[in-house]
Amino acid sequence: MGKQAKPALMDHETVITDKFRTTPIAETISKITGLPASAIVYKCAASSYWQFRVFLEGKPRKRSTKQVELLKAKDAAKVIYAEMLLSVHAEETTAQPTTQKTLLLVANSLWVKNETRIKNGELHKDKVSKDKYVFDRHVRPFFGGTDIKRIDTDMLEEFKTYLANKDLSPATQLSYINLVMTVLKQAQIKRYITHLPPKPKFRVDDEARGYFDGEAFSKLITTGLDRLGHRYGFKSGDGVVYRKVTLTEELLHLIKFMVNTYVRPTDIAVLKHKHVHEVLRERIKFIELRHPSTKRHKNFMLGSELARGRYLELKAYHAANGLAGPDNYLFMPEQENRETALDALASQFTALLELSGLRRDEEGKPRTLYSLRHTAIVKSIQKGLPLEMIAANARTSSDMIRRFYGSHVKSVLYMGSAFVDAERSIRDERYEMVNNLAKEIGIDYVAEDDDEAEEEEATAVMRRRRRGQERKREL
Repeated sequence: MGKQAKPALMDHETVITDKFRTTPIAETISKITGLPASAIVYKCAASSYWQFRVFLEGKPRKRSTKQVELLKAKDAAKVIYAEMLLSVHAEETTAQPTTQKTLLLVANSLWVKNETRIKNGELHKDKVSKDKYVFDRHVRPFFGGTDIKRIDTDMLEEFKTYLANKDLSPATQLSYINLVMTVLKQAQIKRYITHLPPKPKFRVDDEARGYFDGEAFSKLITTGLDRLGHRYGFKSGDGVVYRKVTLTEELLHLIKFMVNTYVRPTDIAVLKHKHVHEVLRERIKFIELRHPSTKRHKNFMLGSELARGRYLELKAYHAANGLAGPDNYLFMPEQENRETALDALASQFTALLELSGLRRDEEGKPRTLYSLRHTAIVKSIQKGLPLEMIAANARTSSDMIRRFYGSHVKSVLYMGSAFVDAERSIRDERYEMVNNLAKEIGIDYVAEDDDEAEEEEATAVMRRRRRGQERKREL
């Protein structure tokens, strides 16, 4: 069979055969930030859309981005890549593991182990359900059917890329990776693998919740009083009301109590009147909370001077209905299901935030019921209390205080008077020295004021004494 004639060139135009219609046009090839070096988007003669290509698992994979603009095509390519990774590692993949030791199998054994730890009081009762939710959300689809011996650093990096392309924050990505590492650690304990692969590195900035400064807190309380009894409807994205809550007087008691103690929302669910003890120090009556361990901390919590009054108001509120006995809960004592009680109070608080326009603080940080604890701790920092003292009283660590609560304090001027007092002490010592020098050289002068003119006068005295000393040396 003779050779086929090559396509002719007409008026210097290249005639492209079907064979080359899908070949990337060289000048259109563009790499994609955040994806492997082999990942590119490009144009070809066969389509007006940008195409995506990447080498994955040893072979090239291609797909149309369905986009005609380059920037949109790159965004689409990241989503396509995430889907390709998911397809490669999905539980339904045709590539079967070489053993029956899959990540899903190990995870199930970990859930059973943690159930025992919960019964022994070593873990919170919600630990297993939360881990299962996180695992099923993205870990299981990506890793579930993979032989655990195949999970190495490269695969963890691919998982990190997959999560990033799902628009998850670095903090959320890290939580997923940490769960995978926990499951792999369980596999190592069971001797399914001999070592753990290095965990991908993340740069995660601490995301402190918003708190209430004096003006915001005043607005919160005022709105609560004005809207007492108001029935608020939560709406879905399409404007349909899916839940209604009524703002109650108990919510106001909760707010005032939390900002004068250090309690977490989870503490609210367990606090009973028998846990509240009155103590007397320096002729001031305080309340000390001695409730069960939370977050694996069991220190007593001492409230501010105002906390006792807030507690007595709350107790009187429930005593009217005979619900202020030692074994009654401080908040919503009529509700035996404490998760339901906490959820009801949290929903009321969210409604109040919406009504008062305080869902976020001035820096855009979200406010939640937890923000009342933040406010209590920030107020203590502003009083100048040592961070270690605050941490012990708040059932947390000084490192957590610095990272999450200290971020609200913009300078040492808002950390009590210690810094200013120290500077004033140094200034007083300097002025005392200047006054002694003035007497020494016979000047009728007393340094004691704080204005700039006084500083200049004091400096002048010191210069005159220095000149006098220099003249003595010359003689």
